[in-house]
Amino acid sequence: MSYSTETVTVHKKLKLDKRANSSNWYARLTLDDGKRVVLSTKTDDIDLATERAWEMYHETRARIKNHLPAQTRKFKHVAEYAILRMQKELNEGGGKQAYKDYISALRRWLIPYFGSVDVAKIDLAALTAFDAWRTEQNKKPFSQSGINNHNAALNRVLDEAELHGWIVKSLRPTLLNKGTKSESRGSFTDAEYKKIYTALRTWHKKTDNTKASATREVLRNYVLFLANTGVRHGTEALGLRWRNVEWQDNRGERYLVVNVDGKTKKRSAVARDTVEDYLDRQRKLNPKLQDGNFDELIASRSDEFVFTTRLGDVATIFNLNRAFNSLLDVLNLKQGADGKSRTLYSLRHYYATRDLKRGITTHALSKQLGNSTAMIDKHYSKYSPLLNADLHSGRNMRSESKKAPTERVQSVADTAFALLADSKLDEQELLAALGVGRNDYVLTEKVAQLALTAKGSGQISSATLLQILNG
Repeated sequence: MSYSTETVTVHKKLKLDKRANSSNWYARLTLDDGKRVVLSTKTDDIDLATERAWEMYHETRARIKNHLPAQTRKFKHVAEYAILRMQKELNEGGGKQAYKDYISALRRWLIPYFGSVDVAKIDLAALTAFDAWRTEQNKKPFSQSGINNHNAALNRVLDEAELHGWIVKSLRPTLLNKGTKSESRGSFTDAEYKKIYTALRTWHKKTDNTKASATREVLRNYVLFLANTGVRHGTEALGLRWRNVEWQDNRGERYLVVNVDGKTKKRSAVARDTVEDYLDRQRKLNPKLQDGNFDELIASRSDEFVFTTRLGDVATIFNLNRAFNSLLDVLNLKQGADGKSRTLYSLRHYYATRDLKRGITTHALSKQLGNSTAMIDKHYSKYSPLLNADLHSGRNMRSESKKAPTERVQSVADTAFALLADSKLDEQELLAALGVGRNDYVLTEKVAQLALTAKGSGQISSATLLQILNG
């Protein structure tokens, strides 16, 4: 650090310096371990500066004696360090997508409240006061997931402070979460979904605002995309670039795959076949991508964002939410019969419930959605009576003939996997024996378990496993 030529020695471990760009004196303390601490006395008077320097010296030594950090930093200062570190990781492709939420929480909630507070003074009392302020600002108690997000962001700041020696581990407060229990968002019925996508065909024509009209055009493709991929609304979907969309071949068939940067990690989601039409229509909205065709665009691995309006702007969460909520109000679909509000995120729930109705296992669905099977069971277990309506209604008991095929398939499955283990059956023959691809094919938990065991022992490939699980 550079200083002016003027230096006054107060003590062998305490000096006063003047910086070239300031008239005030700065106290330079040398600690027993050789480290230096520089603090402003905030005065240009040498006598007053000397007095304050001694106070700082003794205060710093007392802090060290009590196992406290030699100096502290304001929360805002440390938070900016934490934000820079997270942003750097994101820019380099190694950071978690959740970092974007942490940065938003810091700028929207934590810095405005704790900004001028010494980071070492954030204790249980400060956190309790913050929770009261946060609730008042939000007009209602925060959800547990929202508070978890704030706690994670705060921990990033505390990690940064500890790394620089501005707090010690013993000073770190215990972060509590007394938020309201999160509830799953509402979903749509098949009839409601049809009503929505039908209305979206002309929704963009019902406004004179050019930007609103352009957003509604994108909204049509966006809704169809979410409902047919299960991709999360917001960061996952709106972060997509055309280079993240690709064709993948599997046994002579090609499938459209979307590679998303998920909530916890990157994953690949297989889109339903109809998504090609929706994305091709979306391609034509972008002024830069109107030449050529869909396959040529995929092959080019363009860095353009997928959900771009005809005005050349990337659609925003705010504008899409506003347009969709307005449409739901017009269609009287804002709330479901269960009293829950529906949002764009509800389309992910619609995708999941539709797959579960088709008999897709929670294991296969969890890979597509980027959730754990436990999380899927937690959020969708309430649908189980409807998903198993044939069982609960007793219709499957009306005829013993309906029960026989299930028993036969399970028996055939045992034999088929046994022959596979003895190398007397190849993967294609296994699929044929199980009936994969036939209209009457039904995936049972037993077949799924046998398939997973076979995959674990290397008897079948990932492609074969997916064919068995997805039918």
